[in-house]
Amino acid sequence: MANALFRTTAALAGVLLVTACASPPAASEPQERPLAVDQVAGVWAVSEVGGGARCQLSLSNLIIDGVRPVLAERCNLAAAMEAKSWRATVDGFELLTIDGNAVMAFRRTGEDAFEEVGRRYLMTRAPIS
Repeated sequence: MANALFRTTAALAGVLLVTACASPPAASEPQERPLAVDQVAGVWAVSEVGGGARCQLSLSNLIIDGVRPVLAERCNLAAAMEAKSWRATVDGFELLTIDGNAVMAFRRTGEDAFEEVGRRYLMTRAPIS
């Protein structure tokens, strides 16, 4: 009985020691998983809140030359026209320039709906024509 108690105590002490000594993840390591590609990829209609600017964005689910391409059509949004690729984030996605800099960031607000983090633009799945 004393032997079993000793082994249990030693095992718990080992678990606590390993847990306490584990280093935290680096800031550059992802802390949470990004949205799945299929939740973001596709054809989207972007519109300015209150009307005005509009754009149709095609976000590829394929990786070509190391990136997921973006195609902006019928678009009068300068930042969207500048985007050449996209990447998923924990709560949405970012549109990136050819240099990989984010020009616009969107967060998911519902099923098939995103909002630009500055709350200036809304994005919904484009109707299939």
